Amino acid sequence: ESDYGLSRDALYQKFRDRKIFTRRYFFPLISDFPMYRGLPSAHRENLPVATKMASQVLCLPIFPAMSVDEQRRVLEVIKGD
Repeated sequence: ESDYGLSRDALYQKFRDRKIFTRRYFFPLISDFPMYRGLPSAHRENLPVATKMASQVLCLPIFPAMSVDEQRRVLEVIKGD
């Protein structure tokens, strides 16, 4: 965020606004699911790296038939064009 200027969720929304579908990776954390939430090992303070990654990682579209124009659209969103 500090180097880029946008949070993962703000960038995610920019992509959605342009009908480019990304995925928030490691989101939500399994430890946030109701069946695990009450476990001591699931507390966020015990999972600092996982918690950080769950708030930052975004999977960009990638597939074998992705055209150069589609790649450019993704890059334009990232660059802020």
